[in-house]
Amino acid sequence: MEPQHVFTVSELNTAARTALEQKFGTIWVQGEVSELTRAPSGHLYFTLKDENSELSAVRFKSRTSLLAPATIEPGTIVLAQGTLTVYEPRGRYQFIVSILQPLGAGAIQRSFDLMKRKLQEEGLFDPEAKSELPTIPRAIGIITSPQGAALRDIQSVLERRWPHVHVFLFPSTVQGEAAPGELRKALDRAIRFSRSPQPLDLLILTRGGGSAEDLVAFNDEALARDLYACPIPVISAIGHEIDFSIADFVADRRAPTPSAAAELAVPDRVEALGAVSSILLRMQRQIRSLWKERFDGFRLRVDACLMRGPQRRFETYEQRLDLGLSTVLRCILIRWKARQESSRHWSEILRLSDPKLPLQRGYSLTFRRGEARPLRSLAGLQVGESIETRLADGRLMSHIEEVSPNEP
Repeated sequence: MEPQHVFTVSELNTAARTALEQKFGTIWVQGEVSELTRAPSGHLYFTLKDENSELSAVRFKSRTSLLAPATIEPGTIVLAQGTLTVYEPRGRYQFIVSILQPLGAGAIQRSFDLMKRKLQEEGLFDPEAKSELPTIPRAIGIITSPQGAALRDIQSVLERRWPHVHVFLFPSTVQGEAAPGELRKALDRAIRFSRSPQPLDLLILTRGGGSAEDLVAFNDEALARDLYACPIPVISAIGHEIDFSIADFVADRRAPTPSAAAELAVPDRVEALGAVSSILLRMQRQIRSLWKERFDGFRLRVDACLMRGPQRRFETYEQRLDLGLSTVLRCILIRWKARQESSRHWSEILRLSDPKLPLQRGYSLTFRRGEARPLRSLAGLQVGESIETRLADGRLMSHIEEVSPNEP
């Protein structure tokens, strides 16, 4: 009979840890928090208990939860995700927590209210700290998911209202555990991009609608502080009109939807054309009024000279009149040329903004059949697909017979 193996303490603790981790893997545990300790390192040590038992637990600082740890207090009923293990140096059976959330429908709202009150007391929502939005931005940065509907909505509105604005995307996930960190990195990339190579006049932080859990990434405290310190004006458009996030309160302007953010960002070219026309009409009226005023003054002077009589005096006034008229006409001509040049400048900008202008020069636009956006790349095109080609005087319907990328 072979002698039974004798374990050392270390061997036994290692075997127990391996058995627990392989047996259970990642699990969820519900319990009441007690004996909560917040270590200087940022780790949380606490006990999960129910009516009959207790379980030692730890949440390390490197783990991120969907809710702020400040909302966890002794007596809170929580739902924790993590792994069972053994702390080998002490032989302690414990639960390593990765996600920690209070239970109950109001947990997210409680976290939101605590964060809002804290940042408001620090002055991050003060109107005096907010920047004015540029009247006519030349370059706009968008922080959102490249796959989201929010990006398509913003691009559509910008192309319709002010098509010559430059748009730059800084992609990020907009929900989930990693979203706050990715949003902060995207904001940092936008700020560094604005310093070089392309100054940005405006940033739009946005995503489409969703549940309170979907939007919780925009309630992150670190993200709020980065937005407050951002040197570029920021429009926040998170979710639907009824949705509010911490980012909405910190941003320089809040828009109820992504489309509304695009409308806030740029002027409408149709309204701009109307404003130019109105300026021209006012200029015409001012010139007529000035001409009438000077001409009436001239007639009064002539009448006075004729009434007082001597030919010499009349000739003197006549010379003054010639000089005055020359000066008036020269001033009118200079002002008229300046206003006319301004009018031509704005008219040319509006003319060049017309998306049909390239078609009249012999260019064409090609679309997938049924789509509203023109093709810019061969990516995704297949032989046999139906395409539509738009010319200045009509459109052509055809099928793809060959897809040939350019040689490198």
